[in-house]
Amino acid sequence: MTEIPYRIKLRRKDFELEVQGDKLWVENKFKELITEKAGLADLGGIAPTGMQETLGEFLDQKGNPEKHTDVVAVYAYWLFKKEGMKTFNVKDIISCYDGTRRRKPSNPNMIINQNVATHLFAEAGEKKDGYKAWIITRTGEKYVDEMK
Repeated sequence: MTEIPYRIKLRRKDFELEVQGDKLWVENKFKELITEKAGLADLGGIAPTGMQETLGEFLDQKGNPEKHTDVVAVYAYWLFKKEGMKTFNVKDIISCYDGTRRRKPSNPNMIINQNVATHLFAEAGEKKDGYKAWIITRTGEKYVDEMK
């Protein structure tokens, strides 16, 4: 039986680091690389161990939600916590749907606005790439943290 390798992946804006192998070696090498080579000692609250490898796996961990409002909340959480995005726009959310091969809502802006109404998201002060942008709130983070 082939052993599945352990993998840690970190993506921050235009920087990506992925280390794969046995668990102990990967964790040690990852720590070495982020502190010495990349100067990323402060990961902004991202803990490299225990992270899911893909957004699809993260959705599964959160109970594979069916409601678009829940799916978009998970996407926003992923973008903030795992991808390091401070703000997101509708294009980012559509990209998440494409990446997980899920059926997109007919009006993604409406879904985002529903999450604003329930205080999971708030409008960002500035546009992102020419599009209206939002942030995930503490309420939104807690909501996703508490999902299955």
